[in-house]
Amino acid sequence: MCLRAIATAIWDACATRCADYEWVYVPIDGSSLALQDPYKTRGTGPVGALAKAARGFLVMTAIAVSPTGVALGVCGQHFWRRAERRIKDSRAKRPFARRESRFWLVVARQVIAAFARGAPNCCPWFQLDRGGDIGEVLLAAVANSWRITVRAGQNRRLAHDSQVRYLWQELGRRPVLGRYTFEVAATATRAGRSATMSVRACTVTLQIKDGWSKKVQSVTVGAVLAREVFAPAGEPRLEWLLLTTASMTTFAEARAVIDGYAQRWKIELMHNLWKSGRCQVETTHLQTADRVQKWATLLASVAMRTLQLTTQSRDTPDAPASTLLNRDEIDAIILLRRPKGYAVGDEPPLGLTVRWIAEIGGFTNKSKATHPGKIVVGRGLDRIASAVALLATLREPAPTRRKAR
Repeated sequence: MCLRAIATAIWDACATRCADYEWVYVPIDGSSLALQDPYKTRGTGPVGALAKAARGFLVMTAIAVSPTGVALGVCGQHFWRRAERRIKDSRAKRPFARRESRFWLVVARQVIAAFARGAPNCCPWFQLDRGGDIGEVLLAAVANSWRITVRAGQNRRLAHDSQVRYLWQELGRRPVLGRYTFEVAATATRAGRSATMSVRACTVTLQIKDGWSKKVQSVTVGAVLAREVFAPAGEPRLEWLLLTTASMTTFAEARAVIDGYAQRWKIELMHNLWKSGRCQVETTHLQTADRVQKWATLLASVAMRTLQLTTQSRDTPDAPASTLLNRDEIDAIILLRRPKGYAVGDEPPLGLTVRWIAEIGGFTNKSKATHPGKIVVGRGLDRIASAVALLATLREPAPTRRKAR
């Protein structure tokens, strides 16, 4: 089966899972797969910094996330390889059709096509980071009436006849629509804290200049600025400026835009599971580009299923386990975990079943308030795979023997 057929089947299955929703978030992001190819025989191209001489493939991926934050699957993906000799001129001196940034639109159109086939009444709401703040992307989104949110990566000039005005300054002049508070997680370089954010919003007309053709166009979009009111001493102030085609005339609508962008990080979790978590896609020993990309496409779905189990078990813990797991998987989990009060054939709740999977994968935290993470859930799924295959085989009808003549 060709790569396109495999990928299309995966995208259509994801779109079908989205059919019951009015809209879903669709984060899109780019990444790279670094592969060992010292003799340049695997069809790879340069990736990363030139000085490191790494090789592999570039990839742009789109995933679907429900309005409540449940990962639903991969709904678009495109692989490409860079030429051996890098183009020395700047991106501004190349037409858009020759820039890697065009793949944002390639994948967005894959998503639109998949939803047209499998979920025609569900609207994909694209979520792009600063890498997607590209004039051609904004122009295409408005021209095609896509719902999109992009984090602004540059202080674009506004289209005004009489005076020079810029995006950030324009938002700074607007009145505060409201404030909200959220918990900032602690990291290795940042202490956790409760951050209070002010929200400003307005409609702006941006000036878009093509560096290749020098053509200047304008595009009208909404802009939402979320800025931390007071940051602790020594900590940078949190700030997001989001460009969107969604309605945002009220504080509630502006908050909806911010909350939607907050779901974009789930594609980072998918990449983690895909490359360095459960799937280890970069360790493959397949020797041709076509086979590597087929394997990577399948593993992307494996990573997304792990993420789906992790997120949906938190969102709907009381739903039946059969929502996401088949009978063989549930029975294999019960046989290996041996929980009290449950036997083969029973229907445990999803949240408890995913916790059992995590415990099979090495999850040792006994606190009921702590949810298992994607790594132990993925490890548990791997450990039950043999038992699932055995149960499926035992339940197959026995082959009939031919009578000897």
